[in-house]
Amino acid sequence: MLRSLVLKQENAAVLRCDNPFWKFSLAVYARGGVAPECLALQEALGIDVNVLLFCAWVGAEKKLILNEKNFAAIDASIRRWHQTVVRPLRAVRQAMKPMPEMADDVVKDLRKDIAAVELKAEQIEQALLFEETDALSAGATTADDAETAIRANITAFVQRNATDATATPATPSLIAAAIGYRSATPSKTLEK
Repeated sequence: MLRSLVLKQENAAVLRCDNPFWKFSLAVYARGGVAPECLALQEALGIDVNVLLFCAWVGAEKKLILNEKNFAAIDASIRRWHQTVVRPLRAVRQAMKPMPEMADDVVKDLRKDIAAVELKAEQIEQALLFEETDALSAGATTADDAETAIRANITAFVQRNATDATATPATPSLIAAAIGYRSATPSKTLEK
């Protein structure tokens, strides 16, 4: 029994939470206009902002143009984590906001703590996505330039989640920030 536990631990993958994709996400999300665009897509279409940022990063990093098979693999890699951890934490944090108990400092502190745990859960989701980078390379098309890949991936991911009746929020700030990050970052620091 003990030997099997040791073997399981030895074979367990260690998530790389502080990875180039996480650094990209922090920098790009902090740029003007990006957060409101991402949150509008999350609200309107139920888009996973981490996957949206990953689509931009894969375009910037690898110049990959993702296809439906890639999107399905991405979804499969994080679906359970996102649905059972990230979304419930977000729901609790959001549900607390209008509550009258929020007037109490202890409750405000609890909501801040939940927000910090939610951010850590999102960082873990991003580490799971980062692990998929090499596998995606095998099935995707390579663009001539990063800008083309960034635009194609963001557009395809948003359209994949939109319905005909849905007005799709635009993403000019996200695209510009991803392109700007790519331009401002030496290529050797973007490597996995």
